[in-house]
Amino acid sequence: MTNLTEQFSAYSRWRSNAAEAVTRLRTWLARNDVGDAQSDLRLQYLLERLQEDKLTVAFVAEFSRGKSELINAIFFGDHGDRILPSSAGRTTMCPTELQWSRGATPELRLLPIRTRARQTPVSEFKRYREEWTIDSLASVDAQSLQRALARVGETERVTTEDAEALGFAIDASGEQGIKPGADGLVEIPRWRHAVIQFPHPLLEQGLVVLDTPGLNAIGAEPELTLSMLPNAHAVLFILAADTGVTQSDLAVWRNYVQGGTTRQRGRIVVLNKIDGLWDGLRDDAQIDREIDRQVASVAETLAIDRDVVFPVSAQKALVARIQGDAPLLQRSRIPALERALSDDLLPTKQEIVRDDTLAETAEVTAATRALLEARLAGLSEQLQELTDLRGKNQSVIEYMMRKIRSEKEEFEQGLQKYYAVRSVFSNLTNSLLDHMGLDALRDETRRTREAMLESTFTRGLRDAMEGYFR
Repeated sequence: MTNLTEQFSAYSRWRSNAAEAVTRLRTWLARNDVGDAQSDLRLQYLLERLQEDKLTVAFVAEFSRGKSELINAIFFGDHGDRILPSSAGRTTMCPTELQWSRGATPELRLLPIRTRARQTPVSEFKRYREEWTIDSLASVDAQSLQRALARVGETERVTTEDAEALGFAIDASGEQGIKPGADGLVEIPRWRHAVIQFPHPLLEQGLVVLDTPGLNAIGAEPELTLSMLPNAHAVLFILAADTGVTQSDLAVWRNYVQGGTTRQRGRIVVLNKIDGLWDGLRDDAQIDREIDRQVASVAETLAIDRDVVFPVSAQKALVARIQGDAPLLQRSRIPALERALSDDLLPTKQEIVRDDTLAETAEVTAATRALLEARLAGLSEQLQELTDLRGKNQSVIEYMMRKIRSEKEEFEQGLQKYYAVRSVFSNLTNSLLDHMGLDALRDETRRTREAMLESTFTRGLRDAMEGYFR
């Protein structure tokens, strides 16, 4: 395992631990009823960012600089063969993303070049799967991947009018654009963008490798220059030791990589193909002096520090990793480049993620602290009121107790009088019934009823009733 792989794995573990801490905070807020919907949404969004966090490394170069070989050497040396196609001439004809998303299946997605005519950015097309040509990667062995990824280099011949309508510059000399052939047609990429979903250990942890084409294709895709490259966490600008800094190299650097500053973190220059100096006629000291001279020349031309220029041999590094040749790997100088990536790129990315995470959680915890302090102040105020009323409440309770006792005594006395009156009433009722007799009472009731039935007017009814009770 390379130092870069180890550092990236450590960063991935740190990110997982940060997500667990945010989850615990979110759970604690919900369990103790001290959160709100806004805070919960912010923490949920933060968790999604931590879980889906990507680290983008872009490789930028003109064609034939060994860019794809460098990607193979750094990231895919343990597969036993090349993954990205690498041969003489152009192999990458469109921007290509190597990534892995949770729940995805291994596949190659290709966006047709004709979609440029619709003035819709690639990011928008990514939402519509039906717009892409999709090749399933049934097997992820090196040979199957090579065959599938060879499609990234496909081209087609069109008229100059069609090419210009798709955003390509046409130049008869070939210096400022695509040179037409003898038949008047020009060769353009068949695909506008490619996305490779590939279950590689680093890609599974959030690494995204962006492989870009040369100057003509870069300039024709505004989204690549305005969004993808500026937002990449690291940009490796690859030159070739056998060509040095050409005019087209300088144009790519100034317009798309440097960004108008003389020193940017995450911008690294790679001087590839130093193995061309291993001709067997020069000793190691002479080779080192020539490499140092070229590094100094590149730094001066690009107006950068020498310590951000890394001479390497990507091809020898890949061979060394496949064959397990440690001396050859050291001679390729690729470990120094990987250390620079791990020492500069990952700490910078971790610092950004840490600051964003702390900023979000700090605002949530500040709001929670304010809520808890408000609740505590309210409880303290209520406690003070209860303390102040303690003496007053005691006297009020004593008064109410005396009043209750008095009312109880009055009630008991009234109850005794009621029982006495009820007893007298019962005795009088019994005595009355004894004097009247039930038979006499029934006869009197019958006579009164008959008199009431015979009465025509109210006066007769009233006289009958008065006679009954008299």
